Amino acid sequence: MSLELKDIIDKIKSGDKAAFKELVEQQQQYAFSLAFRILCNEEDARDTVQDSFIKIWRNIKSYNPKMKFTTWIYKIVTNSAIDRLRSAKRFSQVNLEDVSEILDKMNHQDLQVQLDNQEMGQLIHLIADELPEKQRMVFVLRDIQGVNSSEVVEILGQKETSVKSNLYHARKFIREKLEKIMDYERREI
Repeated sequence: MSLELKDIIDKIKSGDKAAFKELVEQQQQYAFSLAFRILCNEEDARDTVQDSFIKIWRNIKSYNPKMKFTTWIYKIVTNSAIDRLRSAKRFSQVNLEDVSEILDKMNHQDLQVQLDNQEMGQLIHLIADELPEKQRMVFVLRDIQGVNSSEVVEILGQKETSVKSNLYHARKFIREKLEKIMDYERREI
């Protein structure tokens, strides 16, 4: 942990609101990005980030400096997002109109590679919404957010074997769905 971050945390622990504001400014984009990728809804992601920072303020004294600070924040944001998903009972299904629209855009050969990659990412995100909660959380943290496996274990409180298994099954499910969609599209052309 950087000396500056350690100083900010120490100040927050003593009740310094200006230091907390600085921490929020430094970390809110990471928190929002994670929340949005889990919830797929901007308003819910903003609410989750706000709830998460309230929890951080209230629980900063329990932060263990032996743990990477970003891992601690990710854990709080992830748990808040999971709570929001559960309370809303929003286990959404893939909207076929959304998939069709993305695939229509992907079929135009004159699109730039960057757009194709962005649209493929959107499609993967839509498919990931169908995953069971544990697989989805592991997939989002590991493959979308780029969090390393040991941090995913800490964030989710799962065993390493469970994280690996959930990630394997999530990737397999997404790959199979993509293959079916692409096969269908090839037959339609």
